[in-house]
Amino acid sequence: MEKLPDLKLAVSHTTRPRRKTDVDGRDYFFVSESEFEEIKKNGGFLEWANINDNLYGTTFDSVKKCQENSEVFIIELDVQGAESLRKLDFPGTYVFILPPSLEELESRLRKRRTETEEKIKQRLQRGVGEIKECLAYDYILTNHEIEESVDNIISIFHAEKFRASRFVPASADIQALLNPQEKD
Repeated sequence: MEKLPDLKLAVSHTTRPRRKTDVDGRDYFFVSESEFEEIKKNGGFLEWANINDNLYGTTFDSVKKCQENSEVFIIELDVQGAESLRKLDFPGTYVFILPPSLEELESRLRKRRTETEEKIKQRLQRGVGEIKECLAYDYILTNHEIEESVDNIISIFHAEKFRASRFVPASADIQALLNPQEKD
């Protein structure tokens, strides 16, 4: 986000406990289970999922704010969320970020010191299932080192700007050549 200041994040809601480094409204909107259920009941979520006994969801309002202020934004999702958006034909570029190995995934989870042994095992088991889904994504990158991963994600954003389906001619004469039906 620091390297691409125009890029916005659609901040999700969660019922998981806040970690020491989390900032409400920046990392997530931290809500109670009853608050989450109320938003869900009122149709406020574009997508939502139960992940490791915590609820996560992206609201329509969060996405709308990003769409109003930026043409490019990120929705951070797990495999369930991405699948939900695909079923809705939600336009996007789907990027799967892999750990370097299962051993490294376990090491990173343990270094956080935020989860019980049971939760770590549960997350590792879930991670194995999610990794098997990575080939359904548009891009796959391996998070060996954070700066390299950030640079790779920025490269994806730059490449997507030049996708033919997103091309907008800069001049009326080229527009007329490419879309002659609009001239009439």
